[in-house]
Amino acid sequence: MRTGVRGKGSTLIIEHRLVFVRDEHRARRIPKIWTTICLKNYNRLHIILISCGDDTILMKILHTADWHLGHQLCKHSRKKEHQLFTHWLLDVVENNKINLLIISGDIFDSGFPPNYALAQYYDFLKRLSETCCHHAVIVGGNHDMPSTLNAPRDILKYFQIHVFGGAESNIQKQIIPIMDNNEKIQAIICAVPFLRARELKLNHAGESYSEKDRSLVRAMVDHYNKIANFAHTIIEQKGSNIPLIATGHLFTAGGKISDTERDLYIGQLKHIPVNKLSDFFDYIALGHLHKCQCLREKPPIYYSGSPIPLSFNESSHTQFVLIIDFDENKIANIHKEAVPRFRPLIKIREHIQNIKEKPEIFINVSSGELTPWLEIDIQDEKPQQDEIDSLTVTFENQHVNVLKISCKPSNVQHIDFQAQKLDELNPVDVFQKKCESEGIFGNDYKFLLSTFKDLMLIVESEQHDDEERIT
Repeated sequence: MRTGVRGKGSTLIIEHRLVFVRDEHRARRIPKIWTTICLKNYNRLHIILISCGDDTILMKILHTADWHLGHQLCKHSRKKEHQLFTHWLLDVVENNKINLLIISGDIFDSGFPPNYALAQYYDFLKRLSETCCHHAVIVGGNHDMPSTLNAPRDILKYFQIHVFGGAESNIQKQIIPIMDNNEKIQAIICAVPFLRARELKLNHAGESYSEKDRSLVRAMVDHYNKIANFAHTIIEQKGSNIPLIATGHLFTAGGKISDTERDLYIGQLKHIPVNKLSDFFDYIALGHLHKCQCLREKPPIYYSGSPIPLSFNESSHTQFVLIIDFDENKIANIHKEAVPRFRPLIKIREHIQNIKEKPEIFINVSSGELTPWLEIDIQDEKPQQDEIDSLTVTFENQHVNVLKISCKPSNVQHIDFQAQKLDELNPVDVFQKKCESEGIFGNDYKFLLSTFKDLMLIVESEQHDDEERIT
């Protein structure tokens, strides 16, 4: 845009141009306003000022989820991988000048995480407070115990770190205004954690299992829409074009799951229809599904995915964190920042002889900072134990640790040469395995499984009652 002010014998020219400058931290260009002020005096041009304005981006948010601190894979700790990830993430925050960090649930792998996992979490938050990122919103997932997350939250508020282990009885407490240094609202966050039936005050007495499913879905959608209406009213009162962002830890219709997502609500998967969620939200930051994916583009609904693969099957996916650039309440860009693979996870499905002849071709992966881990799925029908044992030695010579060896030919029942820990299975998995071992199939199996899930729902409700009495 060009404007001019003409005087006697001279003209003042002001010119604004939109230019795109390469971002040194990411392979993309960002918009800047280039301003030139000139004085033209009797055909002579005098340049008074040239300036390149700041980015038009007003707010930068980093969305991540499903850290699962304290996780073990085949009895092996993931502590070193998580340590490298948190160090890497702090660098990403600084390099990209992140204003707000969102962690959408499953910070820990269990409700009672080991002490080292708690130490990793608190150390990360301390170091985050020393970066350019002055705000964080953390919500609980289905793996997290609300009381564990909530224990330090009164202290963390002084560092602008807002934690919600579970839903609040007063929904308006979950609305968090994000303020800049001048006490001006930059964004409003609707901090919605994993929603439990007990917290939604549902009474399932006399309802069938399918009726309980439907009432839970309705209550969850209603929770989101109520909090959206409250937050939207605040924005209208302020008269500002600021982003309204929601968090969540749930299944949505159309989400792609992997083999490690635990059944959230004990029964069949409760798929929340995304078209039922309020359009007031400018972005919805979800957790629970471990693969990074977009559920809806306008307004955007994203799962960030887990930062490390939580199983060998997940190792085929690239892990990401998401960086969202807001210009007022409009999204200027959503960038997927790939997380380095700190430890390669390799899965082999092959006959023993083929593996032993050329083991190196099966571990041709990019090297990480940590020793690769390997799972072998033998395709021979009747492998000998000494042949199986020899595979471990073979790969030790290749500087690879074998975590699990199993035999799973197409025409025989699966044989696992390393028993799973009981805490690696959820209760429904254990019940299903018991039914298989007892030869229970068909309608009898369906009836027993449905009854077992109803019992689990009752047990879960009683556990939350006990937890509320303790807290």
